[in-house]
Amino acid sequence: MSSVRPSTFPKIQAALDAGADPLGRARELLPLHRRWTQDSQILESVRPVIARSWERAHELKNQPRALTAQDLRARQQENRELAALMPMVEERLLSVAGQAENQLVVTDGEGYVLSVLGPMAVRRQSDGIGFIAGARWLESDVGTNGIGTAMAERSAVQVFGPEHGREEQHTWVCTSAPIISPVTGKLVATVTLAGSFRTAHPHTLALVAGTAREAESELAWQHQLGLNQLRNAVSQPEGDYLLVDEHQMVAASRGFSASARISVVGGLRAGRIWVNGLGAMAAEQVPGGWLLRRSAEQTLLELIERPLPHAVLWIGAERTEVPLSAAHWRILQLLADNGPGLDAQGLAQAWSQPVSAVTVRAEVSRLRAKLGGLIAARPYRLVVPVVVSG
Repeated sequence: MSSVRPSTFPKIQAALDAGADPLGRARELLPLHRRWTQDSQILESVRPVIARSWERAHELKNQPRALTAQDLRARQQENRELAALMPMVEERLLSVAGQAENQLVVTDGEGYVLSVLGPMAVRRQSDGIGFIAGARWLESDVGTNGIGTAMAERSAVQVFGPEHGREEQHTWVCTSAPIISPVTGKLVATVTLAGSFRTAHPHTLALVAGTAREAESELAWQHQLGLNQLRNAVSQPEGDYLLVDEHQMVAASRGFSASARISVVGGLRAGRIWVNGLGAMAAEQVPGGWLLRRSAEQTLLELIERPLPHAVLWIGAERTEVPLSAAHWRILQLLADNGPGLDAQGLAQAWSQPVSAVTVRAEVSRLRAKLGGLIAARPYRLVVPVVVSG
C-alpha cells in the first residue's frame, strides 16, 4: 500500500533549547510580538514557522467557536478513526502530561477540541482562555497557536509564550502535532501537550511528533487490515476485475495494471464510471467496497458553456458532471478544436489573451487531475470523442 505522506518528514524546531531560561526567552519575544501587532513588522529573529503563522493570522478578531454539548458528543462518537487511536495516545502522553503539569488536548481534523485531560489546576487555567472541549482552535479563530499552526503547517510545532497570537495565551507553551491519514492525506486529528511556558522543553516536541507518527502508522495498519478483510469477503469473479475500497485503494485485481490507488472522475458510484488510465468501467457496490469491470459502452465528453462552464462525461446513457473554471473551459475548448493536440506553448499562443506557457502547463496539470486521464500528454489531447454545446 502506498502512502500519501512522504517518507521524509519536515524538519521541526523546538521553541527553546534544553536548559534555556523560559522567562528570559519570553522577555526576548515580547518586543517581537509588539512590533508585529503594532507595526505589522515581522523581524528576522522570529522563528520561520511562527513568522509564517503571524503572516496568516494577522488582525484576526474572531472568538473561539464552540460546539453545543450535543454537537460535541456527536463528533466524539462519530470519529471512529480517532476513537481507535485514543488508547494509544493516552498511554503515550497522558502520564507525561501530568508529570510535566501539562494537559493533553486532542482535536478532530477541523480543529474542534474533543478531549482535554490532565491536572485540574491546568484545566482551570485553560478554561479561562476558552481552551475547552467543543472550542475550535484554528488560526482563523484565535491566531497563532499550537493546534491551528500545526494544522496549517501539517507538521509538529511548538508555540512558546509571546509567539502566540493573543496576549492571554502568552503564559502558555503548546506543543502540537497533526495526525494525517496515510490513505486520504486528510487531517484526522491533532494531539497537544499544553501548560505553563515555564514547562517548555524540546523533548516534548519530539514526544508529541513521535506519537502522531505512531498514530499514522496505526491508521495505515488498520487500513491494510481492512483491505485484507475486503479481499477475503468478496468472491473473485470471472474475467478481469478490480476490487477497491471506499478510498479507491486496490484490494485485489486481475487483468489490470493498476497502482495502489485508482482515480475516478466524479467518485465511486454504482453504474458506469471513468477510471484514470483504465477507461470506462462498470462499478458494482459490494460489502466494504466496489467491484469494477470493463465497460464496452461508448464514451463521449460534452462541453457546455452556459449557464456555467462544465463538462459532462457520458458513458452510454449515464452521465458524470464536472464543474469547470474559465481557464479549464478554455483549455478543453482549444483541445476540442485541435484533435491531434497542442503542447503548452501551442495552447498559450491560441489563448484569447496573453498567457505564459508555464501558467498553461500548471492549469492543464490541475485539469488532468480533475478529469482522470481524459487528457493525454505530449501533446495534450483528448482521448475520447468530444462535442461542444452552447
